[in-house]
Amino acid sequence: MGTLKKILALLVAVLLALSLWELAQRYFILSPSYQTGKTPQDYGVAFKEDWLPVPQAEGGGLVHAWWLPAESPIAPAVLFLHGNDSTLHTDIDLILSLRRLGLAVMAIDYRGYGDGAWYLPSQHSVYADARVAWQAFKQRSPEASKHLVYGHSLGGAIAMDMAAVSLGVDGVIVDGGFLSVADIAKSYTASWLPFDALIRHDFSSYSKLAAIAAPKLFIHCSGDDVVPMALGERLYQLSSRPKAKLFMQGGDHDACYRRDEAAWQRALDRVIKY
Repeated sequence: MGTLKKILALLVAVLLALSLWELAQRYFILSPSYQTGKTPQDYGVAFKEDWLPVPQAEGGGLVHAWWLPAESPIAPAVLFLHGNDSTLHTDIDLILSLRRLGLAVMAIDYRGYGDGAWYLPSQHSVYADARVAWQAFKQRSPEASKHLVYGHSLGGAIAMDMAAVSLGVDGVIVDGGFLSVADIAKSYTASWLPFDALIRHDFSSYSKLAAIAAPKLFIHCSGDDVVPMALGERLYQLSSRPKAKLFMQGGDHDACYRRDEAAWQRALDRVIKY
């Protein structure tokens, strides 16, 4: 009986360690944020606030969305997906910059971010949230000439996942992107460490790139101290055509587009007009 108790105690300890590792990954990789602040209305920009229901099969709950319509119903439209440790409010300048290009914009907070209820997100949940948002986005912009998705940082991985499985994606913009979280971890430590086996919420895009037929634009700044530009270059090289890149010297991870907003605008125009 003593041996059996030891085995059971060991199994309990292993299960507890695995559970804690799972929770730690979800917390640190996705870094849910509840930062709030100004809305488009504070900048004189008309918008509508939406709460999009998530099917019970995906855990239920609501995805918080801002809808910023364009002046013309046929203007191109873009779904904006932010990264970890971010919210609609922290990324409002980028959201409004997209709107100033004449685009209709939908931007979302995944469950567990911003003004939403407490929720510990996962790789699966944010993928599901983006797909729910995509359906609502298409319904709100049925006449738009193009339907694009713009993902920043972790949002870029979410955008690539959605573009690989969703119909009607006319263009993908990945800002500060990467191929997997394991690649980022290795860039800070050593390439031989087994992060691929240890990280379950890896946001890997390796197997999805071939399925993304839409034109792709990759944006990166050399001053990015979160995702090294070398990882963005690798993502660009492994992606299928049609593709383009806007890699700029200087800048940073959170606001690379500010490094040269005119070049950023021209690059987006090319994707839109492709």
